[in-house]
Amino acid sequence: NRKLGGDVALSRCWSFQGVSVIVSTVENMEVQDKYFEIGGTLTLNPMSSGEITSITWKHKGNVVAEYIKDSVPLEYLSDLKGRTNVDLTTGVLTVKDMRKSDDGKFTVEINNRVLPVSFNAVGIKPLPEPAVVLKNPTTCYKNSDSCNLTCNGDVRDSGPVQYFWKLREDGAWKESGQDWMLTKIQMSSVEKIICKIQNPISEKESGPLHILVFPPLCSFISDVLGVLMRSVALLVLFGLVVWFFWQNRMCRCRT
Repeated sequence: NRKLGGDVALSRCWSFQGVSVIVSTVENMEVQDKYFEIGGTLTLNPMSSGEITSITWKHKGNVVAEYIKDSVPLEYLSDLKGRTNVDLTTGVLTVKDMRKSDDGKFTVEINNRVLPVSFNAVGIKPLPEPAVVLKNPTTCYKNSDSCNLTCNGDVRDSGPVQYFWKLREDGAWKESGQDWMLTKIQMSSVEKIICKIQNPISEKESGPLHILVFPPLCSFISDVLGVLMRSVALLVLFGLVVWFFWQNRMCRCRT
């Protein structure tokens, strides 16, 4: 009886230690956010080294791929079946044709050991092509004191995004927010303004915006004056032609 009691106590001790190890593993597990483009491919690398004798990948707690050397051949399960591939040398999981419903946690167990890392898959939409927009067009020209700009584009459901700006096509990118204010010094030398949106999987660049030399009103007046000057020139030319023909006719009448 004493021996039986000792065995029970030892069994309880081992069970407790096993639970402690599991709890410790869960508490210390690193969660990595992995963004994928809807319709694209998700690749998860457990960074495993050494020979893989068994591997189990799970998605939202459900087994999606399992392999045990000399016992269970590699098989794919769940709603990811047909889109999944596991490299038995590296343990890398690849899922193609990703859908928004494929969001969620992926975990992996290699050689009967749950790795202390999990992957939180998040599907995001492709980025739109942005456009540089003047917030106050009437105050943005070469001699302005300042100019407020925004990098316009619908980035809903595109994941975390960053905005970058540059003042000429061959210039260096500067990270800033979606809105940007150019100073008077910058306005005096800027030629073209370009913005870029970037998320974890892609980036899109706007076309260049040209800054006016004069205010829009001045440009309008300049255009009007240009039209008037051309009209006056045409009228003068027409008058000269009429005068020439009239003079020529008068000379013929005299002769």
